[in-house]
Amino acid sequence: MSAPPLSKIDLNLLVVLDVLLREKSVGRTADRLNLTSSAVSHALKRLRLLFDNELLVRDGRRMVPTARGQSLAETLPSLLAQVEHTLAAPGPFAPASSTRSFRLAAPDFISPLLPHLLKVITDEAPGVSVELAAYSPTAALDMHQGRYDALIAPSFKLTDDLRGVELGSWPWVTFGRKDHPGFVNWSLETWARFPHLLVSASSPSGRNPIDLAASKLGAARNIGAVVPHFSMAAPILSGTNMLLTVPSIAMHDSAVVYGLVQRNLPLEIPPLKLSLFHSAQSGDEPEIRWFRTHIADAARALVSLA
Repeated sequence: MSAPPLSKIDLNLLVVLDVLLREKSVGRTADRLNLTSSAVSHALKRLRLLFDNELLVRDGRRMVPTARGQSLAETLPSLLAQVEHTLAAPGPFAPASSTRSFRLAAPDFISPLLPHLLKVITDEAPGVSVELAAYSPTAALDMHQGRYDALIAPSFKLTDDLRGVELGSWPWVTFGRKDHPGFVNWSLETWARFPHLLVSASSPSGRNPIDLAASKLGAARNIGAVVPHFSMAAPILSGTNMLLTVPSIAMHDSAVVYGLVQRNLPLEIPPLKLSLFHSAQSGDEPEIRWFRTHIADAARALVSLA
């Protein structure tokens, strides 16, 4: 005998049948399911039509299952339990016992955020590790393909699979050594006269707002050196008369260590807004939500200290 098509099966009927086969009584089934006896009798009629079998038959004052009913009595409990398991929401993430490795893609100028992030994570989840990958133009695609769990970027073209939330904004400032001669009479002319250090990753989107704003005022940076990472910038600035214009987050920690000072940029540039992106396909997993929450908390901590 062929099975009833799934499109015609009402799961509620199977729940009623499961209890009927256990109780072997319309009245007791009605009591257990908080239904009327009439509703249970009607459900039994529908079940008999669905399975083309009587399922339960009268034997004096009691009901006994048919052979088909007995077969269903043996398989229905596990089937319904499996359905409940499938429909149940995933359990909460247990960071204290997790050994998950999270992968975050971000430009390297967000490195001051990492101590705040890693301290909280290692305290709460000592078995968890974080792998930081360099930002690249293909980062969103890589995340969609499962290579990253989260992405920090100044901006990104949103897609159907990309979700984002703003982390905060940081002003553009100019850093130099504490006794830098240019800071005595700070002006646009002074800013343009001294050599500048350029970090090649300082404009991950490929646009350079600094030089665009300067050119509108008839000024230009004098690039004295180019380095690939922000970690190289602070020691160079501390030992030379070079200047570095970046969002304030980029030198948040190293400026203190190397005795650097900052000046307001003599140009009008909107603050850098950073956002945290994730894949809509995998970003609803409890552990990834937990990871994103801590990234956002670390960013807020930096904003409050700015």
